[in-house]
Amino acid sequence: MEKKKWRLKITDVLLLLASGVFFIGMRTFLAPCAQQADGKWMVCHWAGEALFGVAAVLFAIALLHAVIWRAAIKTGLAMAMIPTAVLAFFLPGQMIDLCMMETMRCHTVMQPAARAISVVMILLACMDIYVYRKGD
Repeated sequence: MEKKKWRLKITDVLLLLASGVFFIGMRTFLAPCAQQADGKWMVCHWAGEALFGVAAVLFAIALLHAVIWRAAIKTGLAMAMIPTAVLAFFLPGQMIDLCMMETMRCHTVMQPAARAISVVMILLACMDIYVYRKGD
């Protein structure tokens, strides 16, 4: 039984870590293109802002997931992470346009990172649902 409790704590930490990297990264090392010299923003700035909001929601859900101990609530929170992560996957490039040049930071850093972290979050949430499937 101890082994199962340890696994459950690992999923909490992994979800919190992945969403925290996404949340902090969207303002630092994963940020889209910078402001133009004339003070205007590139079109990808808005995709970055939307991704920051989605990352904040994922981080809040993961924080609640780590604090709450009931298995049914944890399962529900993990289920809420899946469509939110799918939204983060499709936001840059499909739902909100990015810069025209494929060599810009939004194409080379932000979009691949958002997609990779989204896939990781979906897989972790599915793993967490599997772990908590039997309840308390």
